[in-house]
Amino acid sequence: MSILSDVKEIEAKVRESMENGPVTPYYSLSLEKVYEVLNAALASEIICVLRYKQHYYMTTSIHQEQLQDLFKEHWLDEEKHLEMIADRIKQLGGVPNLDPNGISKRAFSSFESGHTLADLLREDLLAERVVIKIYSDIVKFFGKADPVSRRMFEEILKDEEDHADEIADLLYTVDPKTGKTVEQFSGDSVSKPFKA
Repeated sequence: MSILSDVKEIEAKVRESMENGPVTPYYSLSLEKVYEVLNAALASEIICVLRYKQHYYMTTSIHQEQLQDLFKEHWLDEEKHLEMIADRIKQLGGVPNLDPNGISKRAFSSFESGHTLADLLREDLLAERVVIKIYSDIVKFFGKADPVSRRMFEEILKDEEDHADEIADLLYTVDPKTGKTVEQFSGDSVSKPFKA
């Protein structure tokens, strides 16, 4: 069947279940799995917003203004991500799970908060690195089957990589003995693996 082949056949098939909006019978991924993946990402973004807000209010040092600006910028980015993900869940016929009960169980990342400025930055860098890996896996999961969700996660992934880069630079400024920051945080042991 060519791309312009049988419009009547396509029209007849998509006429079925019109209430499903953009989800046609040609959507090849399991919607239950898609909702599970998207709601886990949504929970992770909520955790990130809360962690950055916590770190914003904990910051006191000669670097306070610069760090608070960074933390606020990042939490605003994470809020944008969670809204994008929630909108996509709704668009695909699901329900965004914003119930505070169980958010940490659904999320890929954890909420940690250290006692020093360097600890805060390490926790943020670790969390960003975890979602970079998992969101890369999610991009592959959606692949060609759902290019809209894939592009959304590619956009989010770019932001997360930018966050990790900025945090790594700041961590080195705050705690120069960290040296090669990127190599130091290679373990993703606190994350939940993404399973397609």
